[in-house]
Amino acid sequence: MSRRVLLASAAELPSAGVKVFNVEGISIVAARVDGRPCAVLNKCPHVGLPLAGGKREGNTIICPWHGSRFDLCSGENLDWVQGVAGIKLPAWSRQIIALGKKPAPVQSFPVIEEDGKLYVELPS
Repeated sequence: MSRRVLLASAAELPSAGVKVFNVEGISIVAARVDGRPCAVLNKCPHVGLPLAGGKREGNTIICPWHGSRFDLCSGENLDWVQGVAGIKLPAWSRQIIALGKKPAPVQSFPVIEEDGKLYVELPS
C-alpha cells in the first residue's frame, strides 16, 4: 500500500539536471525524463551516499562517489561501481571498490502530475 504526498509544483521540476526534494524526511532526486516526472531515493545502494551532485546523462544519474549508473525512472542499476570520486578505474579494481556488494537498483517512486502539482507515492 502506498500514500500520495505532495512533492512540488510541476514548474519546479527541471527538464535538464536533477533536483533534490525532502518529503516527510525522505530525500528524493527528481527530474523530467522525456517530459515525464521521475524520482528515485537520494541514496546510492552501494554505500548509502547521496546521488545528488551526480551527473545526469539522458535518463540516467551517475553516482558522484563511485560512478554507479541508475535509470531515473525505474531505479534500475545500469552499471555498478566504476571508480572513485569521478576517477574511472580499471575493470579489475571494480570488484574491490564494490566491497563485495552485488549490483542493486536504487529505490524509485511513482510520480503523478495533476493540476500543476507533482505527487510522489511513498510506501505506507
